[in-house]
Amino acid sequence: MKKKQVTAFLLAAVLGVSALMTGCGDSKKKEETAGKEGGSKEFTAFMFLSGTPFNEDWEVWKEIEKETGVKLKGVVASSNSDYSTAFQNMVASGQLADIIACESTSDLEKLGKDGGMLPLNDLIDEHAPNIKKMLEEDPNFKYQATAEDGNIYNIPLGKELQSSQFYWIRQDWLDKLGLAVPTTVDELHDVLLAFKNNDPNGNGKADEIPLFDRSATSENEMGEYLALWDSSTGFYPRDGKMTFEPITENYKLAVSNLAKWYKEGLIDPEIFTRGMSARDTLLSNNTGGFTHDWVSTGNYNDSLAQDVPGFNMVAVAPFADQNGNVKERERRYAECGWGISSQCKDPEAVIKFMDYMFTEEGSDFMNWGIEGKTYTVDENGNKAFTDEVFNSGLAPVEYLRSLGSQYRAGYVQSADYEYATMNEAGKAANELYNSHEEWFEGAKLPDLKLSKDALDEYKSIMSGITPIVFEKLQSWILGSGDIEAEYDDFVNELKARNIDRAIEIQQEAYDNFMKVTK
Repeated sequence: MKKKQVTAFLLAAVLGVSALMTGCGDSKKKEETAGKEGGSKEFTAFMFLSGTPFNEDWEVWKEIEKETGVKLKGVVASSNSDYSTAFQNMVASGQLADIIACESTSDLEKLGKDGGMLPLNDLIDEHAPNIKKMLEEDPNFKYQATAEDGNIYNIPLGKELQSSQFYWIRQDWLDKLGLAVPTTVDELHDVLLAFKNNDPNGNGKADEIPLFDRSATSENEMGEYLALWDSSTGFYPRDGKMTFEPITENYKLAVSNLAKWYKEGLIDPEIFTRGMSARDTLLSNNTGGFTHDWVSTGNYNDSLAQDVPGFNMVAVAPFADQNGNVKERERRYAECGWGISSQCKDPEAVIKFMDYMFTEEGSDFMNWGIEGKTYTVDENGNKAFTDEVFNSGLAPVEYLRSLGSQYRAGYVQSADYEYATMNEAGKAANELYNSHEEWFEGAKLPDLKLSKDALDEYKSIMSGITPIVFEKLQSWILGSGDIEAEYDDFVNELKARNIDRAIEIQQEAYDNFMKVTK
């Protein structure tokens, strides 16, 4: 009861102060002069990315103001690096910014259902033809935009490239040992065994770590490698029916094989503890052989060229599983972008401004920066980053963000921008994976959307299940437990903790996903 009273109080505060806000379009004079040749309309903006609040002095946003007649004024102090605290403080204050960007779609959707964000469906239909086109043409974008109640509170950050992570292997080690690139999970096992036993780094020591990973300590524990046998630690639909994979035969097979690989010394003995330094440590000391990771893995071909002569990490296709199927479970999905709060007094102007980000000109600002400064365009219309971007001392994306590009907003992150920042290994990885649409038909789903009551029930159930799944997974792989002896009891324990009800909740959400994206 107390929680409901607090929620009601906050909602009343949010809605009650709307008449007192001085945000959007508060001056007729501003409306008359807004545009390229006049003054600008000013809107307040709550925007964050990676601990960095929006800075109205960023060069890119000043250029956008010149083109649109819209100026954004950040409401978060530059010294504040905690998104969650800043977001909750804003909501609790009852003074919402006109534009709110988010790290989690659920933040905007919850605020929207409580009355703090405007449903944008009609505004998009009437004033945002470019956003409307994206919603019609990209089911992934549409699903991320559409809340469980059918309203659109969020204009997402879309993605053109669908690949997120890739399988990477040491081609120089394959060449030295006279091995072909593995194409099946069984062939991969044999290659990793050769890496372990045949001294591909040539130092006379048995110090090779055939398989390593830098995210195995996260909630996705070993997910990329369970996928070798078409499984995971989560929910996954098969033939329209949601399953919880840890209670399926594929999972038992996958964990049993990973335990075997670990016992054979094919998996990093510190797989669950080494953490994010694993890739840098094991590649830099020339002991790591195979992993599943982001495109930045290919950058080591350049950075280690002098220290490890001949070093060559290449992306390879996903491996055929025990049934001969080739899938890439990991893929990109559109992310939370931004929306319009219910306190905004000129939502039509804001939605038109947001629509600008989906034009070619707006997209260029967000992806490439400022023409002549951060990129050039040749006679054929091809764009390329300038030396300023590559010689700034920062990674290209970090330099662009220091100017306001590649920031948290609703637009589409272009493939051309990403290719322009990649080395040859990274380009080859994306070209390989993105040329095989069929691999991603088996990709895991985005986070499915639930009603508040369903989400509360689901979280309550999974809080008692997730720790057991991860504890058993680790013990079975490391050999401190026996999956053959313990698996039936494990399944019974999950059922006793109501996993079947969690599956039902996910099924309802999956049915809605299929309805929205069809």
